[in-house]
Amino acid sequence: MIDISEFAGFELFLEEDGTLVFGPGVISPKAQPRKFEELTPVLLYPNQTGPEVLYLMYRDTGLEKDRNAIINAGLRFDITVIYPGKIGSEYVKTFGHYHPMAPGQMFTYPEVYQVLYGKAHFLLQKGGDITGEVEDFVVADYGPGDILLIPPFYGHATVNPGDSPLVMANWIARNFSSVYEPIRVRKGMTYYNVEYKNQTIFMPNDSYSRHPKPRLEEPKNLDEFGLKQGKSMYKSWQRGANLNFLVKPSLYQKVWRAMGIQPIEHH
Repeated sequence: MIDISEFAGFELFLEEDGTLVFGPGVISPKAQPRKFEELTPVLLYPNQTGPEVLYLMYRDTGLEKDRNAIINAGLRFDITVIYPGKIGSEYVKTFGHYHPMAPGQMFTYPEVYQVLYGKAHFLLQKGGDITGEVEDFVVADYGPGDILLIPPFYGHATVNPGDSPLVMANWIARNFSSVYEPIRVRKGMTYYNVEYKNQTIFMPNDSYSRHPKPRLEEPKNLDEFGLKQGKSMYKSWQRGANLNFLVKPSLYQKVWRAMGIQPIEHH
């Protein structure tokens, strides 16, 4: 068993088979497996073989003593384990999804991730959900302790390019459902992350009409939200980090505008 408590912010262990063991006083949700056949619509090589279970989702965890505070803040804390391996030459990945508009607001819900163990390639894309015209494609090559903000209007998927399980946590507004259809319709994200001659490369997905050059995102502190790289974002929330931006993104227009993200006016 590997102790991954440091970045989780509570006692958490990774078993050899990739399942998680939650410590005393920690809410222990049942793992929801995502299987190979569920991901065939978004795979580069759906006819190849791969691991039967690609990843496990543990939704709505945290310390039992924090449960009411998390619910009252409108938040949810999830942990996902992505198994290592490949389907053909494509690394194991999540299905990928967009987020819906926050009700009565001019932005879709954001999200924030932290790698707890292993190596992650977070893939983000702006646009493409309706027309296939992607404006921006981002690759975040992150390791343990690294935190990534998924801004409004970005669809995203996570890839495990490593040899060990990837464990990541996310804070998110508890009331919304992910939007999978645009990714399903176009058979995945704008690029597939594959291994070629022992290198990791990005192969364009022909279902999109535009393929902007992938832009590399470096880890940086999210000072405006009280989140620091290398510090558990669960503990940061316990100590007063303001995660209200996840629930009410319209109150943070200045932050989004600084990233070049404009609100969508309601008609």
